Amino acid sequence: TKSSHHHTGSVGAITLYSRGSVDLRNINSWLASVLWPDQDEDDAVLTARLGEAMRREQRSSDGSDGEVGEAAHVGALREESDGCPTVYRVKGVLSVRHPTTDDGQTVISSSNEHVDDGLSDGSVNPRDGTDNRRYIVQAVADLWDVTPAGRNLDWDTGEDRSCKVIVIGRWLDRDVLEAGFRDCFVDCG
Repeated sequence: TKSSHHHTGSVGAITLYSRGSVDLRNINSWLASVLWPDQDEDDAVLTARLGEAMRREQRSSDGSDGEVGEAAHVGALREESDGCPTVYRVKGVLSVRHPTTDDGQTVISSSNEHVDDGLSDGSVNPRDGTDNRRYIVQAVADLWDVTPAGRNLDWDTGEDRSCKVIVIGRWLDRDVLEAGFRDCFVDCG
């Protein structure tokens, strides 16, 4: 049988890198905007887009103009060739600095799920919020996690802090991703 498989140049990877540290709240907000770009779109609009995508998929697969049921490929909503970005995977390593009071002298406890553990075990500087732990970013499709790596991977004293994230997907916009990533930083080195 003849295969209908074909390769496309629309899939690629973008590496984002910057010196400095990020705020976990900012990085999680950015990841939500990258992985859930339609989260605020009206349900009726999304349903209409999905229906049209499913009809196009049905026509292209069997040459018909027939209707398709709800069991059709749901991923068609984000996979159409209209150039909408689709993220498949995100991986990265982050330097984190937790939020401090307005005077910058005290870490705000309970500002995220990792700061209190870090304060109690000494991995977070209680004055400036710098976290000695490297954080790992992992995402597949629309699910992600940002967690501290093992203690054997802590930042060394005096080591230049930086963040590197790789985004793999289709029709990715480098400028948009870079701008959003830059907005996550609380300081730059």
